[in-house]
Order: sequence, then structure tokens, then C-alpha cells
Amino acid sequence: MHQLRIESGRIWRGAFILTVAALFVKILSAVYRMPYQNFAGDVGFYVYQQVYPFYALAVALGGTGFPIVISKYIAESGRNKGIGEEATVRRHARIALFFLCGLIFVVLVLGAEPLTEVMGDQHLAPLLRTAAWVYLFVPFSAVLRGGFQGKDENMVPTAVSQIGEQVVRVSLIIGSSWFLFLHHGGAYQFGEAAITGSAIAPAASLLILILFIRKGTNRDVQEVPVNRSINWRLIGSLLLGGSVFSILALPLVLFQLVDSLSVIRLLHHAQIAEPRQAKGIYDRAYLLTQFGMIAAASLTASIVPGLAKLAARRKVQEIRRQATLALKISLAFGLAAACGLAAISGPVNIMLFRNDRGAVTFAIIAFTLLTLSVILTTSGMFEAAGHPVLPFLFLCLGAAVKLILNICLIPHFSIAGAALATCLATLLTAGLNSFALLRMRLINRIPTAALLKLAAASGVMLTAVYLFGRSHLPFGGSSRLAETATALVGAAGGAVLFIALLILLRYFTPNDIARLPLTGKLGMRRPSDL
Repeated sequence: MHQLRIESGRIWRGAFILTVAALFVKILSAVYRMPYQNFAGDVGFYVYQQVYPFYALAVALGGTGFPIVISKYIAESGRNKGIGEEATVRRHARIALFFLCGLIFVVLVLGAEPLTEVMGDQHLAPLLRTAAWVYLFVPFSAVLRGGFQGKDENMVPTAVSQIGEQVVRVSLIIGSSWFLFLHHGGAYQFGEAAITGSAIAPAASLLILILFIRKGTNRDVQEVPVNRSINWRLIGSLLLGGSVFSILALPLVLFQLVDSLSVIRLLHHAQIAEPRQAKGIYDRAYLLTQFGMIAAASLTASIVPGLAKLAARRKVQEIRRQATLALKISLAFGLAAACGLAAISGPVNIMLFRNDRGAVTFAIIAFTLLTLSVILTTSGMFEAAGHPVLPFLFLCLGAAVKLILNICLIPHFSIAGAALATCLATLLTAGLNSFALLRMRLINRIPTAALLKLAAASGVMLTAVYLFGRSHLPFGGSSRLAETATALVGAAGGAVLFIALLILLRYFTPNDIARLPLTGKLGMRRPSDL
């Protein structure tokens, strides 16, 4: 029992460290885009966002997906087969990653022209080649992170290296953008500078990880395995598991990749006057989506260790209750963020980007805050239950539907059609995840009365915030400062009103409240594990 408590403490401590690091990285990732767009303009923002999904995939492979899978195999080999097997896992992980990342590198370098022809803008070819270099760092950083996490359950090197990489990256992007702004740089120069900064930053991450090795934090990381034969089944498992967890960690990237490959060509076919500028305006909306996903990612990171622990102890009823509560929280705050952002999309657009172009698109895509929150939370539940492939397949299906809807909607509705396609495709994925969890009896059905209470609270909050935003009171005028005040006060007031309505309508039951992590610290009685 004492050993179980120690292991549980390590799990929660590790989850907390990685969650804090992920929060910091995500906040930086969202914040730097505002000055970058202000410096580069909508076309410069479009250039960067077209190539960004290819960079983000490398980050997911090296920072989240493969380290998780490698650490799992190392932890199992350390407990069951001895230290020699740990080095074998690392060697096979390097082989798997060299194969995967080398393949992507070759495709991006040699296939840049055909790929950018599909994307509808061959000026992006040099940027794709620059982004390809990020993949050469992935095998080294992923194996080192996985070794630290699996050998001693040490999350500090991963967290510090991720933060260091992001700080270097953001500093390079903002610094180079400021220089180009002062010297009247072109849109593609801004994009090239941003991608170059992103390609250099992983070197800082790798250096930090090497410094942890030199300090002796993970002395066994360089051990050479005795058995030099290749286990192809292990390589296949590492490739599958790492790829699945990488995509699940950043579900939005898959939909952004579909947009990068299809939107410009479809806007050309729709005879839009300035397709690149229109795509840049459309990409603005994803900035706020990233902010909204921070809360959902934090919730997912916090529930997965707890659910995994309950699953190991076979506490089936408590698993369902905890998972259902997590889904209720995700629905509530995802819907609140979506409605609030949609209601003040105009002022928020002006606050961040100086004008309200694409406000309708902004309002539509705001509702992905709800769908993506549900996708992240439900995917975490599948992972905790040991079924990560199912949400991965649903996500791929959603991406395919997104492409079909882009083809159908963009010619008629321009970028608003692209936003609607994202909403509907992510809604399908979230619905399939939730339905599968119900069928597998991993969650309980949320009562209709609770959903009606949530809809009522969201409706009242949306109406109040929208009327406040339209009134321009008490700030008056339509300056950027006035719109900023309107947006901030509207968001804060809407949040307070929504929480008050949830409490008044009793959306969360007494049992729900007793299960919230904070209640234990407040001295409230928790229900016992059943």
C-alpha cells in the first residue's frame, strides 16, 4: 500500500510538472502570434500559417507522442527484464524515428514544389524545405525525453527543454519580425524568418537535454545493449503508438493541415480577389482557439493519471463517475468560451488584429472551442483506458470530412465556409468519441436536465455579452482602445455571469462538487471509491 501511494505521488507529480510546462508553452505559442500578425500583416500571417502544421507535427512527435510511448516501454523493461533491455528500447526507438522523420524530411525537401503546387502557392517551397530540418532533431530529443520519463519518472528534463525551446523560438520570431517590420520586409520574408526561428529552436532543447545527462540525472541513457538484433515488431509498435499519441496531442493540427493543402486553391476557384489575405484573416481565428484549448489540455493532463490509477485498481463505477464529471466540465467551459468569443468576436478581432475583418468567420470558428475541448478530454479517457487507436481513427475521419466540406462550402461561402467545415468536422469527431465512450461504458450518460441547464446558462450569457458588446457602453467610440476595453470587460463579465448561472441552476450536483480536486483542500467530504 505504501509503495502504491509512492507510485501514485510520482504519477501526479509528473503530470503536474508536464502540465505546467505545457501551459507555459501553449500560452507563449498563442501570445507571440499577435505581435507577429501585427508586424507581418494578414498575408505574412498566411505565409507562416501555411507551413506551421508541418512544424507542429514535428513538435508533437518529439515532444509528446514518442516520449510517452518510449517511456512506457522503458518503464516496463526496467521492471521486468533489467537494464539491458532499456538500451534495446532506446535503440529501436531511434531506428523507428530515423525511419519516420527521415522519410518526412525527404518528402518535404525533394517534394516541396509538388506539395506547394497542391497548396496553390509555389512561393512556399523554400519555407517547407526550412521546416524539414526540424525533423532531424526529433529522434534525439524524443529518445532522451522518453528515457528520462521512463527510467526514473523524471519529467523535469522534458519540461525544461520544452520551455527552453519555446522561449528561444518565440524570441527569434519576434526579434526577426520586428527587424523586418522596421526595414519593410515582404510577406514571404516574414514567413521565412519565422520558420527559420522555429527550425533553430530545437537545438536549444537538445542542448538542455544533453546538459541533464552530463549532470548524471540519467546515467544509464547511453548504455549499449548486448543484443544487436532488430525486433521489427517492436519498431512497428513504437511507430504506431508514437504516431497515434502525437496526433491526439494536437488534434487541431490535422485540420489546419487540411486547410493548408486545400483552402488557397478553393479560394482561387471561387474567384476571391485576394485569396492569400483572405486565408490570413481566416487563420486569425485559430489564435483564440489555441487559448481555449489550454484549459481542455490541462483538464486532460490532470484526469489521465487518476483514471489510469482507478483502472489498475478496477474501480469501474468510480472511473465512469470521474470521466463523466470531466466531460461535464469540458462541455461547460468549452461552450462558455465558444459563446463568449462568438458574442464579442468584433471587439476581440479589433483588439488583437487592429480591424474586424472576418468577424463572422471568427464567430463561427469560435465554436470549435467546444468541439476541440470535448475531443481532447474524451481522447484522454480513451488513453487512460488503453484504447488510443479509436479516437485517432475518429480524428482521421473528421479530417477527411473536413476536406470534403471545404470543397463543398468554400466556393459558396469563402473563408466562412472553411470555418463552418472545421466546426462540423470537429463536431463529428467529438460526437463519435462520446458515443463510443458510452457504448464501451467508460462514461455515464449526462442527464437531459443537466444539458438543458447548460444550454440555458450559455444562452443567457451569450445574449448579455452580445448586447454589452453592441452597446459600446461605458467606453464609447470605436477606437482600438475602446474595443479592447469592451472585449476584456465583456469576457470577464460573461465568465462571472456564466459561473453564477451554473451555481444557480445547479448544473453540477453535490456529488460532482465533492469530486472536484479543490474540494479536498477545502475540507469537503469526498465520496469513497466504489
